[in-house]
Amino acid sequence: MYLVFARKYRPLSFDDVVGQTHIARTLQNAVKQDRVAHAYLFCGSRGVGKTSMARILAKALNCTKGPTPQPCGKCDSCKRISSGDDLDVLEIDGASNRGIEEIRELRQNARYAPAHSRFKIYYVDEVHMLTQPAFNALLKTLEEPPPHVKFIFSTTDPQQLPDTVKSRCQRFDFRRISDAEIIKRLEFVCKEEKLKPEKGSLAVVARAARGSLRDALGTLDQVASFRENEVRLEDVLTVLGAARMQTLTDIVDALAANETGKALTLVHDVLTGGVDLLDFIDQFSEYLRDLLVARHCELTDELLAGSAAEPETLTRQRELFTPEQLLYMIQILREAKLRARRDTTGRLALEVAVVKLSRLQDLLPLEQALSSAPQPRPSAGSPLPGAQRNTQGPPAAPAASSQHIQNIKGKLKKHAEGNAAEAPAKEASVPEGMDPRKYRQIAGLTDKATAQKLKDTPGLLKAFKEADAEFGLQPLHLKNKKPDKPKAPEAKAQKPEEPQQETGEQP
Repeated sequence: MYLVFARKYRPLSFDDVVGQTHIARTLQNAVKQDRVAHAYLFCGSRGVGKTSMARILAKALNCTKGPTPQPCGKCDSCKRISSGDDLDVLEIDGASNRGIEEIRELRQNARYAPAHSRFKIYYVDEVHMLTQPAFNALLKTLEEPPPHVKFIFSTTDPQQLPDTVKSRCQRFDFRRISDAEIIKRLEFVCKEEKLKPEKGSLAVVARAARGSLRDALGTLDQVASFRENEVRLEDVLTVLGAARMQTLTDIVDALAANETGKALTLVHDVLTGGVDLLDFIDQFSEYLRDLLVARHCELTDELLAGSAAEPETLTRQRELFTPEQLLYMIQILREAKLRARRDTTGRLALEVAVVKLSRLQDLLPLEQALSSAPQPRPSAGSPLPGAQRNTQGPPAAPAASSQHIQNIKGKLKKHAEGNAAEAPAKEASVPEGMDPRKYRQIAGLTDKATAQKLKDTPGLLKAFKEADAEFGLQPLHLKNKKPDKPKAPEAKAQKPEEPQQETGEQP
């Protein structure tokens, strides 16, 4: 029976696990020092090794030579665990066994000793799918299980787990596997399967997997069936439905040269060729990300290990834009993706973004926009301001924009001079005998509690009225305009006097 690569090359020992060395070492030392906890929680995204790690830990505990940090993999217990047929190692799907009845059955069976192994191990995958009553029914057994029982939980969404469950487990967070580690593993699989990968093909597979080794192995398995004993870059792009790297290179060159028509034509060819619009935006964003990283890091850095672009291309194109321009381009593409998801005409959002990216010369740095010297605008087809800045100094500013900025600066300056001229007049209108600074604070008062205290202060109210007449302020909000409300307390105060008048003080 044929086994797919993801199952055929599943790790069989702690040393085989890719990208999770910190977890493998901790579990190995726990087994070696007899410090194995009764419950573990494995958290991480798909395809990063949670189930493989759980099976390896089960083999380490139940191996005939164990408990041992290096299970033999040859005894009956290790073989049954690897195939998932061991009666004492129960793998439970939390999505389909999520009710309280299933948990009650688990609690009942946990009391019995294992059939032939050292421990009875319960592995619950996607444990966050259990219902709240099921979690509550499991708490007591999870906190104090029988000595022969071990629990291993895995989840892709630990935020949904109750704190009462997480506090009873030792938690391990599985990180996404880097592109360099995935490529290394894919090369090993190609060597074992006698496949000949074309240069750059495995890098594209690793980048598309987004940290999931299982997804990368699945893609490689599919491409291996496309041609006999070959893994071509063209086949990888066809299987993934991705744009060719040369097309992305040509689009970037067209944007740098301000060739809007050419860029739109290349995007049209990509979309009509069967590439999904959202996938293309992601691929283009990652290409620009590589250029941004190449501006700050060496081409041999691990951050660029998954890049399918040639080093010569990255070296050339990273000089076409400044880091600020690359950040702006990535931001525009991410916004276009959000709009494309919400709009039925998602292609329009992408084309608008391409037009914006092809007119980067219209964007000026703030310090240059405020400069007073008007400069000629760059013509179509000329290098972008970023390229000029790298070789010939700051980019040119459009004359019309400079004139508009000069008008704004003149208005601001005139406004500031007018305010300075009016300041002494405002100072002179302050009521006699009152501190000007204190008067201005009172005139702009917004604190309701303090305003309430100032209601019955005639001097301050007079100052507010004078300020209203002088500056057009609105001090009357401090005093209630309705006459019936301030008179209400006086009426209440006179009520107890009425019976005294009736008792004989007045005839």
